[in-house]
Amino acid sequence: MSITFIILSALFLGFYAMLSRFKKQRKSFNFRVLSALVGGLMFGGAIQLTLGFNNEMLTGFTELISVFGKGYIKLLQMIVIPLVFVAMISAIMNVDGGGALSKIAPKVLATLIFTVAISAVVGVAAVYIFGIDANALVTTVGSNSDIHMREHSLASTQTSMESLGLSGLFLSIIPGNIFDMLTGSERTSTLSTVLFGMFLGYSILQVKKRRPEKVQNFIDFINAAKEVVLSMVREILKLTPYGVFALMTSFMMTNDLFALAEMGRFLLASYAAIFVMYAIHLIMVAVFGLSPIQFAQKTWPVLVFGFGSRSSMAAIPLNVQTQTERLGVDEETANMSATFGTSIGQNGCAGIYPAMLAIMAAQVMGMPIDLSFMLQLVAVIAIASFGIAGVGGGATFAAVAVLTIMGLDITVVAILVSIEALIDMARTALNISGSMLSGVITSKQNKTLDVDAYNGEQTGEAEAIV
Repeated sequence: MSITFIILSALFLGFYAMLSRFKKQRKSFNFRVLSALVGGLMFGGAIQLTLGFNNEMLTGFTELISVFGKGYIKLLQMIVIPLVFVAMISAIMNVDGGGALSKIAPKVLATLIFTVAISAVVGVAAVYIFGIDANALVTTVGSNSDIHMREHSLASTQTSMESLGLSGLFLSIIPGNIFDMLTGSERTSTLSTVLFGMFLGYSILQVKKRRPEKVQNFIDFINAAKEVVLSMVREILKLTPYGVFALMTSFMMTNDLFALAEMGRFLLASYAAIFVMYAIHLIMVAVFGLSPIQFAQKTWPVLVFGFGSRSSMAAIPLNVQTQTERLGVDEETANMSATFGTSIGQNGCAGIYPAMLAIMAAQVMGMPIDLSFMLQLVAVIAIASFGIAGVGGGATFAAVAVLTIMGLDITVVAILVSIEALIDMARTALNISGSMLSGVITSKQNKTLDVDAYNGEQTGEAEAIV
């Protein structure tokens, strides 16, 4: 056991002790998560600047912190499918009348698709405003062996998607086996779970109308199951500051900071597009007569969580609780927008990123980028945004899907491997903002929004975590 491992481990565990002390001092959950995020970035960056990139002395320490970081992500993944399943059934079956599907779902979906189309336009604009030259990028970093390995992997994904086609993409959402669906083994498992949960909830509603006594026990079971699952979620979320610190430390240690500078313009363009799209979210809130300042202030803790975890699905509990307790959204709409937003119309992963890569791929192939190309690209992105997994890496799948449908080369996707994770953090935060926006707008349109709660002062945390 090397002295380097001992020192780094002591510092790492020392920060964990400080986070625990923050909790005892009753520091807010948001404060602890943000402290962990900033601390992890600084600690990991300091390690790389001091010991270099891929130093063999760091192998043992990297394995140690991966237990904390990856273990936390595995716990989140473990609970996602049960949470989505019971939340969606509960949201539908507890509605008085059958209005959830007809009044809520179409408006949530319309908002998500509309915003992802706008985000595609923003992504295209960012490429031209920042003058990104894909040919120069390919020439500069195209010989890296890691890139070639990823390109080979993506090529096999592209081949399978070409054989699947658009019809196959839609049909894959319908689960052929609900038990296989509940394992979460497919990229569309979350959306399939939402679909089945909605269908089951609607069926329960029909039985309630005819023979309510026959289904009451099952309704009680689902409501009880939801409370138990939410209790499990709260216990896992208590570990968030510790998981975020490990993830950020690992990220800064394992990504070559000096190599990132080669792609700095694309990185800057991506973040600029994400911030512009977030500003559009706030404008849309104002258009519907609500305060964008209140929306920003009350949603930012969830965005910080998404930034650190890189998972829209992991943020579902905080997403729903923020909508219902801080923004005044009714529970049915909040559940639907939060779950739909993990797989449909993700503004960052399914909108901005694929649009930017499509333009760059067209540049490399020498294809004319005219109005017809642009309109086709926006339409394809809106359609292909269905079924994008709400975890780290979903944007890559979305980009491959769009480029495959457009008949473009996927080399540029592989080239951006070194900065994928760094962009993904901000993309995830934007995805979550889009899902909460769809909930607020839908609730406002349906006149179910508690405007007093929306405009009221914040009262405590966005979650019951202490």
